[in-house]
Amino acid sequence: MNLVLPLVVGGIAVAVLLVASLYARYYVKVPPDHVAVFTGRGGFRLVRGGATFRLPVIERVDYMSLAPFEVELPIRGAYSKEGVPVHVDAVALVRFDSTEEAIRTAAERFLNSDRSQLQASVQQILAGHLRSICAKMTVEDLNSSREAFVSRVTDEAGSDFGGIGMNLDVLTIQHISDDQGYLENLGRKRVAEVKRDAQIGEAEAQRDAMVRAAEARRLGETAEAEAAAAIAEATRDRDLRIAKAKAQVEAERARAEQSGPLASAESRKEVVRAEVAVDEERTRASIAVEQQEVLRAERSLEATIIKPAEAERQAAVLRAEGDRLATVERAEGSAQARALEGDGESRNRISIAEARRRELEADGEGEAKARTLKAEAHRLELEAEGAGQKAILLGEAEGKEKLAEALNQYNQAALQLAVYPDLIEKLPEIAQSLASPFAQVDRIVLMDSGSGGNGTGSLAKYGSAVPMMLAQAIETLRAVGLDLPALLKQEDGLNGHAVPVSDEARAAIEQLAADAEARTGQE
Repeated sequence: MNLVLPLVVGGIAVAVLLVASLYARYYVKVPPDHVAVFTGRGGFRLVRGGATFRLPVIERVDYMSLAPFEVELPIRGAYSKEGVPVHVDAVALVRFDSTEEAIRTAAERFLNSDRSQLQASVQQILAGHLRSICAKMTVEDLNSSREAFVSRVTDEAGSDFGGIGMNLDVLTIQHISDDQGYLENLGRKRVAEVKRDAQIGEAEAQRDAMVRAAEARRLGETAEAEAAAAIAEATRDRDLRIAKAKAQVEAERARAEQSGPLASAESRKEVVRAEVAVDEERTRASIAVEQQEVLRAERSLEATIIKPAEAERQAAVLRAEGDRLATVERAEGSAQARALEGDGESRNRISIAEARRRELEADGEGEAKARTLKAEAHRLELEAEGAGQKAILLGEAEGKEKLAEALNQYNQAALQLAVYPDLIEKLPEIAQSLASPFAQVDRIVLMDSGSGGNGTGSLAKYGSAVPMMLAQAIETLRAVGLDLPALLKQEDGLNGHAVPVSDEARAAIEQLAADAEARTGQE
């Protein structure tokens, strides 16, 4: 009894150990990069990345690695599109696809194949596709567009690898060459182009560097010059402001110092202006008085001298006219009328010219207007004489030439005999009448801006005013044919008739004639 219990316990322990050993032996663990294929009981089943119990004797287990494996592809003499044989060295990484369908397909084909057999099969598949793609591309494209080359090979080989449960992970073109030196010559050309481009690029880089350096120097020098100019302008502005401030200070100081003298000078200037204004007003009043006196003298002269002389002249003319009518009563009426009309018009024009001259002389218009009127009177006289001559000539055409000439001379002589004595005797009175207004003036202010010492100043003109008037009167009489100085020099008088003249009148006429000749010489 005591021996049975230990035996039972020992047997149970041995059985447990036996069962545990059997379980550990047939419990299959599968790593993630492998697939366990259990075959038995009417087919196979796959276990990936886990563990399961394999039934002893009934099931069999095989393993397939899912890790990628490398396949080298040394392709020799593959013809390109141009028919150039090339050598292509490539490396591919291939693995079984991870999908259950692909693993079943691969298990059916490669479950008991070793790695070298798999590599040989894959190498044959990829070599065929590499040669096929090489025949569709040029050597330049094969060498320069390797990504496109690999992509086209991967696309064509993908369907074949999918049919056997595999997948092309990576395909790398390691080297492409040829035995004819085709690629080498292409390389030489490219090398030459690269060298040329490198030299050009280096020259351009040096040029750009020099340009940038010159530009940097220019910018630096420009900035330096601008800074110097700004400093100079700032210095100039500062100096100008200082100088302006000093000038303003000096100006204010000078203005303050000169304010007193300037005020005094301004006051004196105002006083002088007032005095000048008073003198000017006094002068204007004196001139007005003188003008009134001149007008009065002219009227007096006209009333006392000119009108009596005119009446005497008309009486003499009437007397001569009576004698002439007795002589020329047989002359034709038309010739007499034209002669009388020409003579009357001549006298009328002479009188009008004389009146205008006297009026302008009285108004103080000056010697220029007087001379102009004198010339106008002379011109009118000549025109009147021309009209008279025309009338006489018309009379001569009617057969009365000698009678008209004698009558004309007789009238002129009669006129001179009637007018000359009284006119000569009245000359001193005329001079006294012209000078009397100046004697009544209390004060005369003469304003002269300077005449250079040639005797044409205000004082000289004022002193010669009256003599000039008398001289102009004599010149006017001479212009109308009454030459008093020449008449006085004649010993037999006028046409053989003595002209009675006093010594005083004779001296006055001679003095006035001398003054007139002197003034004419100066002009």
